[in-house]
Amino acid sequence: MNFLKKIDPRRIGDHWFEITLIALVMGVHLYAAFSAPHNFSTRWFTRDDAYYYFKVAQNISEGRGSTFDGINPTNGYHPLWVLACVPIFALARFDLILPLRVLIVVMAALSLATSILLFRLLKKATGKPIAMLATSFWALDRLIHSIITQQGMETGIVALSSVLFLYLLQKAELKKQLATSDLVSLALAALFVIFSRLDGIFLILIAGVWIIFRGSPIRYLLPVDLFITFSVIVTAYIQRAGLKLYLLGFDNSALLMAAVTFTIQTIIFYLMGLYNHPKSLPPLRLLVSTLASVTLSTGLSTGVILTLSAFGLLDMPRAVPAFYWIGMLALTLLTRFALRFISPWPVSPSKETEPARWLPVVKTQFRLALEPLGKWIHAGFIYFGIAAAGLAIYMTINRVLFGTFMPVSGQIKRWWGSMPNDVYGGGSKTFLDVLAIDPNFSQTWGLFTNPVAQWAEKLSEQSWDFDGWYWLLVAAIATAWLALFLANRRKNLRRTFQLGLIPLLVSAEFHAFTYGAMAYSAKHEWYWVTQMLTLVILGALGLAMFVDFLPHRKPVQIFTWVLAGAASLYLCYGFSAELINRMPYQDPLAGEPYMDMLPILEGYTESGALIGMTGGGNAGYFINGRTIVNMDGLINSHAYFQALKDNRAGEYLADIGLDYIFANSYIITNSMPYRQQFSPTELFPVEGAPAYGQKVLMRFEPEK
Repeated sequence: MNFLKKIDPRRIGDHWFEITLIALVMGVHLYAAFSAPHNFSTRWFTRDDAYYYFKVAQNISEGRGSTFDGINPTNGYHPLWVLACVPIFALARFDLILPLRVLIVVMAALSLATSILLFRLLKKATGKPIAMLATSFWALDRLIHSIITQQGMETGIVALSSVLFLYLLQKAELKKQLATSDLVSLALAALFVIFSRLDGIFLILIAGVWIIFRGSPIRYLLPVDLFITFSVIVTAYIQRAGLKLYLLGFDNSALLMAAVTFTIQTIIFYLMGLYNHPKSLPPLRLLVSTLASVTLSTGLSTGVILTLSAFGLLDMPRAVPAFYWIGMLALTLLTRFALRFISPWPVSPSKETEPARWLPVVKTQFRLALEPLGKWIHAGFIYFGIAAAGLAIYMTINRVLFGTFMPVSGQIKRWWGSMPNDVYGGGSKTFLDVLAIDPNFSQTWGLFTNPVAQWAEKLSEQSWDFDGWYWLLVAAIATAWLALFLANRRKNLRRTFQLGLIPLLVSAEFHAFTYGAMAYSAKHEWYWVTQMLTLVILGALGLAMFVDFLPHRKPVQIFTWVLAGAASLYLCYGFSAELINRMPYQDPLAGEPYMDMLPILEGYTESGALIGMTGGGNAGYFINGRTIVNMDGLINSHAYFQALKDNRAGEYLADIGLDYIFANSYIITNSMPYRQQFSPTELFPVEGAPAYGQKVLMRFEPEK
């Protein structure tokens, strides 16, 4: 055992791991980048939505402007990724596959940058072996890779911006005070997150609370109250109206009411002392303050909502205020008393906050509440001011160039979600799906829930049922994690603060909940980047807490390194083998079109034809001598979206000279949102053109 004494794990450097990871990931992706041409369209970039970016970027690089079809101006994308793609897809004028080869390398570089930042973020809080394992999992897990790196979507830059923001947040957390330069850096990083994917605003808003109110319990109580308020009010609406009716007519009202109520509630809670540390208040005083605050906020918010209802701005079932009062009272008390229990640090109540009479207490609380406002306003003005200014400039540019402030794609998905039985699947399917935790419908936390569902499925074959086993396993894992956390609360709370885990976790769930709580169709797996990041960090923290229970001896430390290294090597092997097998150098399809629908589209239409498709991203990129027009509107113009809403899509497409439609004829003529847009007498199957699945090529001859 003497050789063990000569090894000091603390002296093991970080750079060998980072260099090894770079060599492995870049090596595998370079191998893939030089593989056979047909691999790129059939085995790697297979998501139609990715080609929306590719074709728009190609058109921008060739001077056609921000357009998918060269006719309609569009902003149906997230801005940073399309800008990053422009110089890459300038190469498409030489060869359509060349930019895809370059893009594989670029996506690999983004993945590596994210992984290295994640390693540096984690190692301070979890230790190097656990950080190495978690980073290897993020970089080499095939599910994460398929979503973050392989698809060619904005996910790679979303992951990078999110981890960079958390890394800067960690550096800020280690400082006693934040200088103006620190706030500016965080605000610029926040803009990076927002423009990577616009729903990154959830992380930025909640992290802003975390930054501005540092040193005060409000930094973690306010985000929790935000989620509680919205979930309670949305639950109240669903309980009264039913989920289907809620999504068809009440979702906007519920979210507006929640926003109004939360604003009023926050002011009252703050002035009444509910954002002081709960340990600073006697239990009875805490109970009375909570009861008074929730009751007052219920009364005031109900008055405001009734006024808005009188002007027709929202609808509110009468039982909602009572439901909010009960739910908010119970959950506010639960969070405050839970914090009293969890917090390991003593908090001494000041003499000023414990007078015998109620009126002096209120006066003292108001005076204390006003003291830090100047500091908070200064920090908020810098952080939120810069972020808001950047977002305002972006929205103004959109309004000037495209006629709408925000991407048309998101507006269309909201419109789809408001329809009964639309072809794109509608909004949430169950109440649990609204909360993003339904094991059958929600994919938000799939990195965790999918393996648990597989275990539950196997166990249910032997006894009990799937739901019982699923929720038992979820409860057991959550309980084990919490038990580890509470075993050393002081150390683990510091870790969560270092990792920014509280704003990350709350914003990730609130982000998913907001999509579930509003009518929104066609959510996809690439929406949930911060949720995957949250799960990886939670897993790393759980492993670190488990390692804390092991003896702190050198053999144990070395054994931890060995296990982490072995697990990382296992991930390396599976990752490398899978990608190498997927991208062979032999090309049995050499000489064939890059998509098997292209012979139909090119063989039965004339050169220069305009062909309408629902979707059509990959066809639009690879087709030769024809133009694909996107008919679902996701990558079309705001004017076309307005025509869709007015049942004038057929007229709009006739005006731009559409020649053909390649689609399922039943969907185009009988399903929402296309029903009443086209008449069956305007569509004529092209003679001799074979069907492609359920799609057929039809001549479009609009009625005059």
